[in-house]
Amino acid sequence: MNLKINRETLSVSENIYDGVQEQNTELDYILPDYYPDIFKLIKCGISPSVTSYSINGDTLDYDITADVRILYWAENDSSLHCISQRLNYSKSVNIGTVSEPDVTIVPKSDHINCRVVNKRRIDMRGAVSIKIKVTGESKQEAVCDISGMNVQVRKMPVEYMSQKITCEKTLTLNDEAELASSKPAVSDIIRTETELSDTESKIIAGKLVVKGEAAIKLLYTSGESAETMSFTIPYSQIADMEGLDENFRFNVRVTAVYCDITPSADSNGENKKLKYEIKLHIKCCAYKTIPLSLVSDIYSTSYPCEYASAKLWIDQPPETINEHIQNKAVLETDENSIAGVYDVWCSAKNINITPDDENKKIKISGMLCYQAMIKNENNIPSVIEKDQAFEYEFDSEGITENSTAEIYISGISCSYTLNDSDSISVKADINIKGELYTTSNFNAVTDVSIDDTVKITRDGDYAIKLYYGVKDEQVWNIAKKYSTSVNAIMEENSLESESLSENGMLLIPIV
Repeated sequence: MNLKINRETLSVSENIYDGVQEQNTELDYILPDYYPDIFKLIKCGISPSVTSYSINGDTLDYDITADVRILYWAENDSSLHCISQRLNYSKSVNIGTVSEPDVTIVPKSDHINCRVVNKRRIDMRGAVSIKIKVTGESKQEAVCDISGMNVQVRKMPVEYMSQKITCEKTLTLNDEAELASSKPAVSDIIRTETELSDTESKIIAGKLVVKGEAAIKLLYTSGESAETMSFTIPYSQIADMEGLDENFRFNVRVTAVYCDITPSADSNGENKKLKYEIKLHIKCCAYKTIPLSLVSDIYSTSYPCEYASAKLWIDQPPETINEHIQNKAVLETDENSIAGVYDVWCSAKNINITPDDENKKIKISGMLCYQAMIKNENNIPSVIEKDQAFEYEFDSEGITENSTAEIYISGISCSYTLNDSDSISVKADINIKGELYTTSNFNAVTDVSIDDTVKITRDGDYAIKLYYGVKDEQVWNIAKKYSTSVNAIMEENSLESESLSENGMLLIPIV
């Protein structure tokens, strides 16, 4: 009698590289002739982003930009001016040989120091850290079914992610927008903000069509005052994902790489036009799952049986995270009283993610950086800011001890109330998005050996044996002990479950 073993080769994600690199940022800047002299520095900041990456052999190469903005007061007037510079860097890291790599690169600003060397020269020193995670694909073999030689097989059902298709696209949007007729002309652009709407996606003939909108908000100066403006840009992109069909689940993540806005003159010579270039990164992941049975235990009712088992890791489809929270802060100034508020905004930094598999929760903590541009009683613009810690947790039933989460702040919208002459109450509505990745482990049979030259011998010539079963005892274990079958025990004792519901005597038929 032949033993037939059906095996399945399973793919599983493997953590290849998880580390942090640092990049120093330095800028020795001399003001162009058309910039007024520096009277006082107001604020400086760095916004880093990854513009591209590629894997060449065992090396990950990537490019990052650091957008530097420095605000200062002019010497002879109270207007606010902005120095904007883009610093470009190329980095690399050795990650080894990777099969089907999936790369995540997240840069953040660590610190920035800025000093005035003289009225026309600024020296800036800062640092950016880049968190890099690379996963690959490894293969593992499992036994799915065994037949012949009177074997009894115990199986466990699993949901297996049989296919994963990934596509990354870069989309550049450039055009021109005009200020409303009621808006004054642009002197300096102080800050820009890109908020991306939820995408609309659909599958068409092996392609994923992604549509969405990029809402652009900017704060600019006009003479000695400041103004805000916003406009929306629709976009659409087709991602080629060969083999994609309606049986796949998918998620799409769109992030803004950079947003360049440059004022230009209209027919009247006023800076009332805005030339923009926005670069978006689109990452599409599609997953297809199939039900699968893995053999977890085996024995033969006729022959001695030996088997090997191992812990197998099975990737589960990611769980989408979409949470909305609110946070409040009070911004105060110790200078002159607040005569008006031009704009209020908020950004997040130092985000920490802690999956709690015991309580089935995900905890998010970090720092919210509130900022407001105001004018004082002398109509001089300035920036007040406050850093405030936040913490939020939410339920996630699919979490396990092996779960990891990739979470990002997709957008923060702020509203405010001017309390009195020296404080502002700000409410931030925060959108949290991401994915929860879970890898389940199962103890499964990987190899079997049955000696058909030796028959199992019993301690007597009998067809039925009495056995006292204990509540919650598994019929499988009883059947394996007496080299009989689970079905024979259940039929003989009219059992409805493979777990005993109460203590009592059982009749064990010998197969």
